[in-house]
Amino acid sequence: MKIEDNLKDVHVLLHPKRYRIVELLEEKPMHINEISNALGEERRLISYHLLTLEEHGFLSSKYEISDDAKSKGKAIRKYWLTGKVEEVISELKRRL
Repeated sequence: MKIEDNLKDVHVLLHPKRYRIVELLEEKPMHINEISNALGEERRLISYHLLTLEEHGFLSSKYEISDDAKSKGKAIRKYWLTGKVEEVISELKRRL
């Protein structure tokens, strides 16, 4: 991995809001409403950060049909971490 690519990935990952999202998703896959509520932030802001993390390969997502009482039967998008999170953190630790 080139140092320039690694620095860009570290910059994306270590943004305070994005890193907090990563911490939440380490616990379990979640949909945007769960993340938004847990962080006390607007969905729009969380959506932006989820998109950024997914574009850089830190997250994957897929639509699922909700079983939750409020949104039963609706398609919701679940997010989860990819292995890239651990790769970038390991590389950062190695270089420090």
